[in-house]
Formats: sequence, C-alpha cells, structure tokens
Amino acid sequence: MNTLLNKLENNIIDYDTIKKDNIFIIQEQKELFDINFLITARGRFKFSEPMYKSFKAAKENSDLKITYTLIEHSNTPEHSKFCKNNKINYIWVSSNKKQFNKCMCYNLGVLFGQKSKYYLFHDIDILVQSDFFVKLKQNIINNNKCKTLQCFTNRRVLYCNENITKDILENKVHPDDLSLENDNVSLPMLGGKVMLGAPGGSILVERDLFFKVGGYDPEFFVGYSPEDAFFWDKLSLYSNIYLSNNPEIEIFHMYHPPSYHNSPNLREREFLYEDFKKLSKKDKEELINKKRKLIEKYKNYGNKKK
Repeated sequence: MNTLLNKLENNIIDYDTIKKDNIFIIQEQKELFDINFLITARGRFKFSEPMYKSFKAAKENSDLKITYTLIEHSNTPEHSKFCKNNKINYIWVSSNKKQFNKCMCYNLGVLFGQKSKYYLFHDIDILVQSDFFVKLKQNIINNNKCKTLQCFTNRRVLYCNENITKDILENKVHPDDLSLENDNVSLPMLGGKVMLGAPGGSILVERDLFFKVGGYDPEFFVGYSPEDAFFWDKLSLYSNIYLSNNPEIEIFHMYHPPSYHNSPNLREREFLYEDFKKLSKKDKEELINKKRKLIEKYKNYGNKKK
C-alpha cells in the first residue's frame, strides 16, 4: 500500500496547467452526448483514417448522440490536420520526448471534453462495423442499463493479418466485410488456445462511475503497461462489468508489430499492479478515494462556452 501511495503522491498530474499550455479544440461544448468516443494517439497515423471511417459509418446508423475525440500525446501534433479536416474534437499534449501516457490522455478527454452519459475508451488500431452502436445500445439495455461494458464479445478481439490490414489501409476492404470466415482474420491464439485479451481495447464506462473510481491512473502507468487491467479492477469494485454478448459485437484489430514487451521499466509497472491486487478491499477503496479527490473538481466542468 505504501508503495502505491508514495507513487501517487510523487506523480500528481496538474491537469489545469496541461490545459493551459497545450492545444484543446473541443466542439459543441453546450451539448450533452450519450457517448463520447475517445481515442488516444502517438504515431500510428495510418490507422486514423480507417478507424474514423468505421466509427462514422456506425454513428450514422445509430439514433444515439455520439461525439468523437482524439487525444494525442507526442512531440509534434501529427493528427491535428486530420482532426481539423474532419471537425474532430482534438487535444494535443506535448510529450517533450517522454513516454506515451495513455491514462493521462483518457482523463483529459473526460475532464475537458464534451460531457456525456458514457465514455467509450477505444484503441486507434481497432475497427468497428456499421452496426456497432446499434448493437452496443441493445447490449446496454439487455444488461439492465449497465454502467460499464466491454464493447466486444467473449473477451477477445479478432485479428487482421498483415495482408488484409494493407488492403484496409488502401481502402480495398470495408470493415463490414471482415469476419472469421476470412482466412486473413483470426482469433487471438496462444499455445493452441484462444487467448483472452486485456480488459481494454474498447470499454464503455458511465460518467459517474468513471469519477467514482478516480479515472485512469497516469500517476502509476506510462508507456505499455497493465493500465487497462488496473482500471478494470477498480471498476469491478463498484459495478458489474458486462460483455457485449447480447447481441454479439465483433471488432477487428489491424496488424502492427507487437511492442508491449519493449516498453522501458515494464516490470516495475507490472509490480505496481500486482501490489494493488494483493490489497484488501478496504485498502483498495482507500487508494481509490485518494485518486477520486484528484479529479472530482472537474466533474462539473464543461457544457459551457469558455
């Protein structure tokens, strides 16, 4: 517990200074949305267009009020022109050559982006199909208007190989044409068994619950880390986490070389997660309460012109 508390106290994020010193272009701030679809980015620009196209097609088929926000943490605002051309909400935070901080990006998207009933935390390299939001809404209803939902079926995404990813990037393949029946699409396998993914990729969280658990955890995790699993475990203390099995939703991971295990100091961050899992429920809640206090002042921010 002391290790986690010390880490928290020594790495507190000053969100107000970040907003003052960086680029925040947020549209329609008076609107209240059903879903704010949040994407984080550093590099991987080639995935931006197919991801956004798949989102846009899904949004057009839905009666939900949905907005899209891209948060970039990098040395230069590589995605700025793309976001401007597509009128996408855009946040850029200079990394000053530091490691990518996905947790900080997600928090910024919630704290300073458009208010929504739900926030959908989604990876830039994962495509959705045109019925995605229609099925997502039905899963929320069928799971008793749940507060958190993993936005794909059976705890696993489907993987596109290098060949079909190339075709996707060249606009030769539409996401709606992807399925397990395609030889270039596969289940995630390890040792001959289907591998359950980390609890990230695409996860929907109700606004009040996000603040209740203190948001994501940039104080603990940078680079490639078990940040999604940590966030999932915090959510599970206060809410059931449902899977998108009713009806089933398939999402598709575009190919890129694996990079998780190349992250500096990865083992140290994994130890932090292990320390958290060993805590009693009381100690976990104490830590979460401290996290909550760091962001709760932003809960009523937004929905007004600056």
